[in-house]
Amino acid sequence: MGKIILPRRTFLRAAGGISLGLPLMSSLGCSSDQQKVYEKVAAQRQSLDKFPKRFLAIYTPNGNYETPTASLDGQWAALKPWKDKINILTGIDQSVCAVPPGEPHQSGMAMMTGRPLNQGTQVGGDGSLAGWASGISMDQELANTIGLGTKRKSLHAGVQSTAYGGTEVRTVISYEGSDQPVANTTDPFVMYADVFSDLGTDPEGLARLKLRRSSVLDAVKGRYNAISSKVSTEDKNKLDQHLNAISEVEAALKNPGGVIGGNCQMPDPGATFDVNDPSNFGKIGKIHTDLIVMAFACDLTRVATLQWSAATNNRPYPFLEYNGAPITDDEHSLGHMPDSATDAWGKLNVIRTWYNEQLAYLLSALDSIPEGDGTMLDNTVIMRFSEIARGNTHSHMDTPFVVAGKGGGYFKTGQFIDYPGPTDKYHNDLLLSIFNAMGVEKTVWGDPAFCTGELSELKA
Repeated sequence: MGKIILPRRTFLRAAGGISLGLPLMSSLGCSSDQQKVYEKVAAQRQSLDKFPKRFLAIYTPNGNYETPTASLDGQWAALKPWKDKINILTGIDQSVCAVPPGEPHQSGMAMMTGRPLNQGTQVGGDGSLAGWASGISMDQELANTIGLGTKRKSLHAGVQSTAYGGTEVRTVISYEGSDQPVANTTDPFVMYADVFSDLGTDPEGLARLKLRRSSVLDAVKGRYNAISSKVSTEDKNKLDQHLNAISEVEAALKNPGGVIGGNCQMPDPGATFDVNDPSNFGKIGKIHTDLIVMAFACDLTRVATLQWSAATNNRPYPFLEYNGAPITDDEHSLGHMPDSATDAWGKLNVIRTWYNEQLAYLLSALDSIPEGDGTMLDNTVIMRFSEIARGNTHSHMDTPFVVAGKGGGYFKTGQFIDYPGPTDKYHNDLLLSIFNAMGVEKTVWGDPAFCTGELSELKA
């Protein structure tokens, strides 16, 4: 029997691009287990303070940050004003990312799953073969709890992150489960239209829009129901996933998101431009950053990822200059040069300084929004990471992590923490700590062989 492929985007387009995110209700056919999860989360949400916790994962490509010090000198200087609201972690062991299959850039992109990749046929930079990640990523695990009840369970912004001819293991960092990658939205204007389209809509017009979308969804559900008994078990499972997604859309129709006022304001992405032009790389990232911050402020989502480029990062930075000239070199090639290559590493220093400036811009935006006795930054956890430590070693050891925000007071900030020894603390321990900071209690994350417990130094 031939397989019937019904792309998720098909009915999303038919439904007018409505966002996904709300949990399945029993009236919509969810399982008892799903209902129990929802009830647990609902109880947790009732116990939360007025201001929710949010999580943002930021990926920057190819490592190549100079080793930071407590003084935050050199390329880290942009973060000095935020020294009291961030933690810098060094010496973290990411060796689970070195477990085959895959080459270092491939395997490092699955960092948030805490597990090795599946076997597969995707070709890496050195000819290695690998598949997708073998488990759910931490952002999606969080979204399945703290993201329930918001318009979008999670947001995934990519800054020119599609490469190699399309979506593959080096172009994504988020996974709904084994072999279930979550593609990024690489056009910020599409992100704007998708996430903020209903914000500020007049009530009567919004009601009419909901009615039209509901009619479309009813028709799509009828089509799925008509063929569900005629397909193989494998295809039936795929259909079930689509039906679950439809139910999420139906629920989202009941909650268009935040209300304009106070900290929630309609963002303005400005005039459109070529999102594929390397010269616009920074402009794209700034708009995505602004959209994520406002989506948090409007409580349209509580979980997001921001991915700058893709693994290996074969790109120039023509909007940056080194010694008075635009940086037109392939950044991946620059990273492969020996440490003695002064010119190459001088250019990389400019590039990494710029990435730290982008992080500082984000921190400033979050910290400018008051919440109670603090700011939105205080109620958020941000984790920035790379897939490798350095381009000329491809090592997964001693990659510096930046963890910003207090997670509502769970984390103590203002620390520079170095973990000595190759296996003292794993990055899975950091992910575990973030889960607990977000109120999603766990004792292990990812491959248990690479998780020893949360990082006690981070706790307030």
